[in-house]
Amino acid sequence: MKQLTYAQRYYLRKKAEKAQLGSVNSTPAEPITFDKVKRLESININEGMLRMNKTGLPVDTLFSYEGGIPVGTNIMCTGDPGVGKTTLLLHTLSNLQLNNKKLKCLFVCAEMSKIQMYKYMQRFPVFGNVETLFTSDYLNHNSKDVIEQLFEKGYDYILVDSIVEVLEAVKEDGGMSQGQAEKWLIDLAVKHNEGNNERGVYTSFLLIQQVTKAGVFVGSNKLKHITDAHMEMKREGERDGGGTYIMFSKNRNGQAGIRFGYQLSNSDIYYGTIVEEGDEEGGEYSLNDEE
Repeated sequence: MKQLTYAQRYYLRKKAEKAQLGSVNSTPAEPITFDKVKRLESININEGMLRMNKTGLPVDTLFSYEGGIPVGTNIMCTGDPGVGKTTLLLHTLSNLQLNNKKLKCLFVCAEMSKIQMYKYMQRFPVFGNVETLFTSDYLNHNSKDVIEQLFEKGYDYILVDSIVEVLEAVKEDGGMSQGQAEKWLIDLAVKHNEGNNERGVYTSFLLIQQVTKAGVFVGSNKLKHITDAHMEMKREGERDGGGTYIMFSKNRNGQAGIRFGYQLSNSDIYYGTIVEEGDEEGGEYSLNDEE
């Protein structure tokens, strides 16, 4: 009989130990009940979950067929650096707050300092009406606790800039893996989507996420799965500030595959044409002035 090598004996021993450990720790699987499997017509949905709110900007037509941002929804926004993700989405959130006084809107700023945001507000005064969490103000606290406790107050719309920075802080403070941090974020979003907060509001999240130089989404597909819409901001060429457009590659509440042109100025955003795929002409939109 051929004698086993040391390495072979070692791996056989480890395999046996693992098998023994599995038998000790194994517990009978809980019986599965299927009482939640019902016809769609029997689903009980609160009418409040079907509402949406308008920003008063032309982009309302992109977010949904009805024109507005639905409650209890998650919208992922990706785009190249410098394309204006923060500016456009904060402009959207600010006008949402301006046109709906009873709403509570929150901006989670994890990438910019107070000085940088103050300069932004000088250019876009409308930014000043949104509650803002600067994560840099709470470096001596656990990031996970700060975010959870603040969200518990109940916000109608929350803009997070960006997912990468928030997850990095949570991982570092809580000793989590990437997968654990992503699961925490998903669970948190779903909890507030369903109105489980002090105000009982169905929170919508606008989530800014980074992409690689090749335009590849940063993060696992788990994050994509919780989103009802994926909003992409792109630039047709290398022209600074020109040729930029918004396109939803996924949108369960509205149309996808439509290019909506926009251009950033020093103090405003110009919304231009809508162009459907294969159509070289689009409907013109005039500049929507801030009120």
